[in-house]
Amino acid sequence: MKQIYKSFLLFILLVLMGCSAANLVVDPYADLEITANHNINPDSNGRPSPVVVYVFELTSNTLFESQDFFSIYEEHEKVLGPDLVNKYEISLTPGQKEIYQASMSPKTEYLGIVAAFRDIENSNWRQVIKVDKTGYNTYQISLEDLSLVVQ
Repeated sequence: MKQIYKSFLLFILLVLMGCSAANLVVDPYADLEITANHNINPDSNGRPSPVVVYVFELTSNTLFESQDFFSIYEEHEKVLGPDLVNKYEISLTPGQKEIYQASMSPKTEYLGIVAAFRDIENSNWRQVIKVDKTGYNTYQISLEDLSLVVQ
């Protein structure tokens, strides 16, 4: 009976170690479900317009959160420096839903999200997501008028 118990414990231990090892070997990824409402990014006449969303893989969020929109948009490599791991660009039209799978580097700690709205001064254009490096997560991102919302 003792032998069966020891064998069972060894089996459980090996199974648990296998799950941990898989998280160390496989790079993390996240599904970004981005939904643009029908009124996004209104122009000067109030008509909805397409918007470009940038996703930055970051090792730290400090520089990203301290920069203005145009510094990040025009000079992201310079201003984010060693914090920048990778960058993705996604264009959305009003009413569009896009699912983007970000295969992240093991160095990635944060995802910085930026929406290039026309009226950047009156918009909520930036969000930061802390990445779960052992998980495979889905993040809901909404573009609502002039706001970028992560749920």
